[in-house]
Amino acid sequence: MTDLRFELDWESVSGSRGDELAATWARLAIRVGDATVTSVNDYRSRALRDHVLIPLYPLAEWLATHWWLLLYEVPTPGREDYERRHNLRFGREGFALPDLSIEPSGERTSLKWRAFDLPDARIGFTGAGTCNLELEGVRQSFADLIETVLARLDQQGVAETYLHREWQAIQSADEDEAAFCIAAARLGQDPYAIEQPLSQAIVTAANRLPAHWQEEFFNIADARTIEEQATLVNEARALAMGTAGQFESLVELRAETEKIHPKRAPWDQGYRVARTLRQRLGLAAEPLGNDAELTAALKIPSLGYTRFGEPGARRWLDGLVECADDEGPAFLTTKSWDQQVRFAFCRGLFEYLTVPDTPSALTTAARTDRQQRNRAFAAEFLAPADWLRGRIVGTWASADEMDDWAAKLGVSEEVVRRQIQNHRLAFVEGMGDCW
Repeated sequence: MTDLRFELDWESVSGSRGDELAATWARLAIRVGDATVTSVNDYRSRALRDHVLIPLYPLAEWLATHWWLLLYEVPTPGREDYERRHNLRFGREGFALPDLSIEPSGERTSLKWRAFDLPDARIGFTGAGTCNLELEGVRQSFADLIETVLARLDQQGVAETYLHREWQAIQSADEDEAAFCIAAARLGQDPYAIEQPLSQAIVTAANRLPAHWQEEFFNIADARTIEEQATLVNEARALAMGTAGQFESLVELRAETEKIHPKRAPWDQGYRVARTLRQRLGLAAEPLGNDAELTAALKIPSLGYTRFGEPGARRWLDGLVECADDEGPAFLTTKSWDQQVRFAFCRGLFEYLTVPDTPSALTTAARTDRQQRNRAFAAEFLAPADWLRGRIVGTWASADEMDDWAAKLGVSEEVVRRQIQNHRLAFVEGMGDCW
């Protein structure tokens, strides 16, 4: 099992300013699975080593003061100073720590590290890599390091530090306090330094929304307009429910569909459900290039989606699926172009088919595990990788070819580009990784 480990040996170093620093000098190696994040080139000795010699108190304090953010704030478009809240190098306080970014995405956390020079210290971190780990394992590794440092402080007679107080507040948080801290962190806010108006706005927004929508809502919401955004979501929900009852034929399909397993890679789950559904519907890899072909495949009278044209919602809310008692689902999207609408419909369809309990969800622009799953499903269902593979000649896909394929599939060129890139079908310059 790949995991995050902080391996340390205590050292005695004289001349430190502050009891907390003097008590916590150690040789520290940070490892992720078989990789060593703290691989160092020492320019003075011209030697390579796998550790740094630093006081661990600043690192432990930084982990504690950023605790909720490190575990729950996902990368969000337009969110300011995210890197400062999520990269270890901002917690070094003049000591040598690597460029290690910690980016939660829901059930998992992505660790990314890269080479990083510290000219003043005459060293350079040489490693680089990326690894996705289970959130709970990362949480436990952080907690173990903090508690190890606290035990060292106690042993050395250094008590009542800021780290002691901060960790006690975290550990003693009851269920309601923890829920508030998590919601604030999802907004990119320090829950212990939040002002009263925003604190009340978070509580008000949470009270307005179904509990199972709150995680994805707070992941994408803007702290400056959170109450207005919660109101828009409720308006969209009410509008969608006014058209419920058009998709009873999907109820049986939901009962036959495998439910998601959160420990698998999200995009792989999305691809797998799309391929299984196509097989069940007898589609193989043939295109569903327009609404008529899509509705015929799903055996529904029409897409029947509700369009929500409120400008204030379009930048962050892509759509939703809701389900009334004993009725089929209702779909809503903020999109206006036909290609975008069909893609948004399929994202909602995935949520309806695969959510194990309440078949109700928001689809947003966030890069959470959940949103990666439903985007991957929609891409593979509408633009099957096997169909694209059969049309690619050589190792390159040209812009003209991708335009043509997108038109035949009834999707945007971006969807085709990402399918080619993510399935490694051909080289597509300038594209990033998965959904």
